[in-house]
Amino acid sequence: MFAALHFPDLTVMAALRASPGSHGQPCAVLEADVDPGAILEKVTLALQAVNDAARMTGISAGWPLNRALVRCPDLKVLAPDPAGEADLLRQLVEAAEGITPDIEVTAKDTLLLDLSRTSSRHAARLADLEVADAWPLHVRAATPDLARLAVRHESCHGRTVTPRKIAALPVALLNFLPDGAALLPLLKDWGLATLGDFMRLPRQDLTSRLGPQAGSWHDLLHGKTCRLLRLHRPPESMAQSMDFEEPLSGTEPLVFAFKRLLHALCARLAARYVAVKALKIVFHLERGASFAREIRLPEPRVEEGELLRPIQVLLDSLKTGSSATGLSLDVETTLPTAAQRDWFIRQLPQPERWSDTLAQLEALLGPGKVGIPVPPLSHRPDDFKLLPADGHSPADRAGFFPANSLPLRRFRPVAPVMVAADAHPRQPRPLALLTGPCRGQIMETRGPFRHSGHWWDPGTAWQRIEWDVRLANDQLLRLAFTPPDQWVIDGLYQ
Repeated sequence: MFAALHFPDLTVMAALRASPGSHGQPCAVLEADVDPGAILEKVTLALQAVNDAARMTGISAGWPLNRALVRCPDLKVLAPDPAGEADLLRQLVEAAEGITPDIEVTAKDTLLLDLSRTSSRHAARLADLEVADAWPLHVRAATPDLARLAVRHESCHGRTVTPRKIAALPVALLNFLPDGAALLPLLKDWGLATLGDFMRLPRQDLTSRLGPQAGSWHDLLHGKTCRLLRLHRPPESMAQSMDFEEPLSGTEPLVFAFKRLLHALCARLAARYVAVKALKIVFHLERGASFAREIRLPEPRVEEGELLRPIQVLLDSLKTGSSATGLSLDVETTLPTAAQRDWFIRQLPQPERWSDTLAQLEALLGPGKVGIPVPPLSHRPDDFKLLPADGHSPADRAGFFPANSLPLRRFRPVAPVMVAADAHPRQPRPLALLTGPCRGQIMETRGPFRHSGHWWDPGTAWQRIEWDVRLANDQLLRLAFTPPDQWVIDGLYQ
């Protein structure tokens, strides 16, 4: 199944952007860019497009300007705006990408959509598409060219057409087919009034008299030809942005705005066969400020609902202090992984829930404070760095593992204590614990174990001396001395 999307007044809509005061008036756009002061010298030019108000006076596209002015003296003649037309077409393509990534730009105001890979729920959005406060017209058909032809007639809008249904349409629609304008006068001279009259003619006789083009038209109208679409591919960048007419402050309107952005994003992901690894969001606030957040997903995601959930968690905990005037959404992509990657490692049963948990933790603790802790090569106690929790465990590194298997229960935070020690200034030996949870005379010691690092940088240099001690009640402790005079209990041996 294919669908055709058509904007009948796209040319006038683009031209009205430069003349907002002409809204509601009969307006027309000429086929050439004419200086308004020289209109009287160009009165024989034909109209390229007209709006509804001009059509109500009986004027239509193709009329010469002088004849149109006689019928409607108040007709507002506008200059074409190719840049505005391209912008409206871009918006139409972005809206259509929310339905299917397989799109052909047939004309500057018409798109063809391949719905064969689209669910019925997504296809139902055809009737709700809105671009620049207007709703494009749509028609469905079994072949793309049949839909493209039928969308030009108002009796087919919003319907699924078949060769039998289009038989009643006027034969003038052939004007929109290649070389149709050349043969249409001859067909009218033959007395053909509808497409059905043309379809009932013998195909072989048509081909012999009018050439192979007429035979291809005959096949097209009977739905016998179904060509491949010349697919329009989205730009390389996945970045999107949206400006709000009024500043938004609540969660619900922001979620609605994100849904619109994710519609187009998911279609672009499907067109490139990639998945989202990270979402990069920028909130544009009032007074020119901006607020950026990044959501890293533990598993690559492509579904709209799965991408929306961590965004909703972020919005629930977001406190910007100002209303948002716009949004920017960009993504980091990777290849989708739909299969188990390792035979001996169990994967997360529900990666999307793991993603929600990570998003909630990051919203609670702040950005950059959630991940997988990995000890660096500094050997400094309690030193670690966070790796992104993207579902990949850090690679094992060969390191030093002590032979002593006696477990140490560390105190976090460490317990500061007062220690009676000998008078050695650089290497004090503990004699007794005077305060803290474990007091008493030290009967036996092992050490000192000296640790230090970054001695070449006075700002980050550190030094530490550790002792393993046994108290009179046979408790085994690890004491740590940090110059110049701080003693702490690092932990208890179990």
